[in-house]
Amino acid sequence: MRSVSGFTARKLTADPRFVYRQVLLIGLGVLGAVLLLLVAAIISAVPAKADQPANLSDSELAGVTGQAGISINVETKSRVEIIEYRISDTPDPGFSQHWISFKHVTVDDGTGWHPTNKGYFTTATSLDDPIRLDIGTNDAGRTLISFYDPSHVLPRWYGIEEVEFDGLVLGSFNIDALSIGPSLYRSGSHADGTGGGYDFDYSTRLTAQAIRFTYNAVPEALTLSGIHLAGSASGTENDPATWSFTDNFKIGDMDAGTPAKIDVVTNTDDAPGVTSLVLNVPIQGSLRVENVNFGGNDFGPIAIDGINAHRMSLSFHP
Repeated sequence: MRSVSGFTARKLTADPRFVYRQVLLIGLGVLGAVLLLLVAAIISAVPAKADQPANLSDSELAGVTGQAGISINVETKSRVEIIEYRISDTPDPGFSQHWISFKHVTVDDGTGWHPTNKGYFTTATSLDDPIRLDIGTNDAGRTLISFYDPSHVLPRWYGIEEVEFDGLVLGSFNIDALSIGPSLYRSGSHADGTGGGYDFDYSTRLTAQAIRFTYNAVPEALTLSGIHLAGSASGTENDPATWSFTDNFKIGDMDAGTPAKIDVVTNTDDAPGVTSLVLNVPIQGSLRVENVNFGGNDFGPIAIDGINAHRMSLSFHP
């Protein structure tokens, strides 16, 4: 898949909101890239062969319980390639336009493309563990939409050959053997019935062989090897060979009464009267990295255990 796309946002100025706007632009870029990859995966998905319908007796039908949802099994092979993805500020009269560019973005199996090997990554679910979309109630009686996704458990390699900021080439960025999930996303209206938004939570496990940023000006790279994001970790912090992980990393937890929240509100704090997007994202879990290497020098592991942020509020406004 080859495409060129761009988004526009407000003109960056030297006011105190400069850093916010830069972060928002990058966030929009990442969101856009994720949506592009999702569309590519859906387009390339091939439905599995369905079983033939079977006749059931009255006694067999009596034992069937109806469900308010659907299950999806997939088995596809794909390779994503985007020639260039660009984000710009708003071009004002008398000012030049500035761009953040991500050139030659790829998602594959880590071997790259050549005539005898296409580099396809596999998206697959087993018959016993399909993608599931459900609408139902939890133990507290709240109606929720639930989306269970095991389709990214098999690893994928992500790469950006060149990151460019306003004409300055910064280098390349890679994520090797990224495995996510199985993941569970749930959402519903606010528990108290107020606000112009909704509650949600998201739980998952993540591992990656490496995350690597290679600088353009010098032949050096910053590499994080053996990344683990989970609910909890055990084992000696400075000895990755002893590490083990259980449960999922969580963003919000509806069952515990601490959901993540998204609201659109009229700001009364730092920008009174301005319509703002407000996120509240409590998180809990553990993050460990087996080794940090910079320019060929090893700095050892990182262990951040017992993360429990009860409230982390982010406000986005023009």
